[in-house]
Amino acid sequence: MTQEQDKTVFYAKDIHQMNLVLGKFLQKSGAETVLLVDHGGGLIARQGETSPTGEDTIAALVAGTFAASQAMAEMLGAEEFSSLVPCGDDRNLLLLRAGDRALVAVAFGDDTSVTLIRTYALEAIRRILAILASHHAATDHDEQIQGQRFDKEIDGALSDVFG
Repeated sequence: MTQEQDKTVFYAKDIHQMNLVLGKFLQKSGAETVLLVDHGGGLIARQGETSPTGEDTIAALVAGTFAASQAMAEMLGAEEFSSLVPCGDDRNLLLLRAGDRALVAVAFGDDTSVTLIRTYALEAIRRILAILASHHAATDHDEQIQGQRFDKEIDGALSDVFG
């Protein structure tokens, strides 16, 4: 698969819904910031405190850290995994896989339970994956309908031209 074929397209409606899920996650978990990053390091959605460092830079570093952790986990035979990175200043970063194409990065303080963060993050990921699945199902259906319309329109146009 080429890099161009490997890209996922996210639509504004989907990103809005994902941001709502991430916002609810922050309310329930007590985390400071949550980022949804594609596997190539592109920022998809975010909620919470802004970073003085550019978010695109952070997203790229998160993707690189996650890729390294994933490679290590695969060498050890683990299928599912997460990565906890202590960041100093009483802050932590939890990285979780969100399907095959994205990951969730959660920044939180030492005063917040990792178990609580992970539990709520897994639920947020489940909801984000449902948003993406419903989008793909709708897109497939729309493409079929548009394909049927095109077939009818081209038949009509050919009949007009050739009689």
